[in-house]
Amino acid sequence: MPMNVGPMDVYRLLPGDNCGECGTKTCMGFATELLERRGEVEDCPPMLEPENEKEKEELIELLTPPVRSVTIGTGENYSQIGGEEVIYRHEKTWFNPTAMILDVEDGMNTEELVERVQWITNYSRIKIGQELTFDGIAVRSKSGDPSTYKETIKIVNENTDYPIVLCSYNSKVLESGLEVLKDKNPLLYAANKDNWKDITDLAIEYDCPLTISATNIDNLVELSTRALARGVGENQIVLDPGTDPQDLRTTINKIIKLRRAAIEDEFEPLRFPLLGIPSTVWMTEENENEAAFMEATIACSLVGNSIDALILHSDEIWSLMPVTVLRQDLYQDPRNPASVEPELNEVGDPDEKSPILITTNFALTYYTVEGDCEGIDCYIYPIDTDGTSVTSAVAGDLMTSDKVVDAVENEKFAEKVNHNTIILPGDAAVLSGQIEVDSGWNVMVGPKDSSGIKDFLKDKWPPEEK
Repeated sequence: MPMNVGPMDVYRLLPGDNCGECGTKTCMGFATELLERRGEVEDCPPMLEPENEKEKEELIELLTPPVRSVTIGTGENYSQIGGEEVIYRHEKTWFNPTAMILDVEDGMNTEELVERVQWITNYSRIKIGQELTFDGIAVRSKSGDPSTYKETIKIVNENTDYPIVLCSYNSKVLESGLEVLKDKNPLLYAANKDNWKDITDLAIEYDCPLTISATNIDNLVELSTRALARGVGENQIVLDPGTDPQDLRTTINKIIKLRRAAIEDEFEPLRFPLLGIPSTVWMTEENENEAAFMEATIACSLVGNSIDALILHSDEIWSLMPVTVLRQDLYQDPRNPASVEPELNEVGDPDEKSPILITTNFALTYYTVEGDCEGIDCYIYPIDTDGTSVTSAVAGDLMTSDKVVDAVENEKFAEKVNHNTIILPGDAAVLSGQIEVDSGWNVMVGPKDSSGIKDFLKDKWPPEEK
């Protein structure tokens, strides 16, 4: 979908009768929903009629992102990569977060293999209300033996429902894995100039995506063109341009060229997601920490330059967390800051004597306050400030005395507690007087930093009766 496509471009292909069957009152509203990826063309029943087939095909093509999307895996934990429309995230947004795929190999003993697969599958951390997890498991063929690889794939498949990447340049090895995963839509890695016919034939036979690997852009163009001509689907190709840890500048420049070719030029042979493999363990075999540090550094550089999937080797949390956190931050829509619902939340087991703390609904602010209140029984109300912090919200008139007063009344604070005191963050002290006048409630001004809440409450709560 070109950057300059607007609602009118979509609207002219819709029926225009405002029937409302799509769930939106008007066709213009539905056009906006489609542009924002909150709806599908199939949501419009009239578009499914035979007489609208031409317009439907035109509309689908118009809405197809320059970087085609590829699905890996099946079920609830499938991974969608690619599908991007812009080079720079501030232009609009990046939609499908980089898939973080951790590897195992067929040389591992069963106990070690099961332990690592289950750890990858069960890993979860919460940051500003969002769950951070991994997205898949890559199984490398170290043995080169199809029967050994097949047994490894069986064990992996029995212990995870995550998408699987089959890694080998040997088509016989890959086929042995496909025999186990024939209904699981694994990603094949990889087709190159030597084996591309065999690997593409496997992808076609088992109807699964494949990776095309070449360090030269011209070779990527040639191989992807051949794969498409042979019958591989447009949504079944991933490109691996090679990741050179010793020459990261060249790697990044290559990724940028590929992204520009896909998004700005819509050059068909390169309109596919990009895969990076920043593993450096082979470079520093005697120092695993150094290898993990280098891998994390390279992975973060790739994520920042819009790589669509990563195959990682390290299982050190300190190495993996920077990548997952950076990914979360970059794929947050810049037009809509991370926020929480403005509602009265309970922390611990509050009762009628517990304090009520006021903050903003910027997710990072709210969850920081909530975390600093661990061990305290209290209520927290995040004022709707369009997802901005306290200082910015007060300065920009997004956190106002009127909003606080409305919260006191609409959320029925008086029914929750038997006192009439609320606590404002220190940076909102300027609002306290007007809130007291308009609401009749007492206002305490708390610390500017939420890390001081516990000491503040220890010294100041309960408040002295006036």
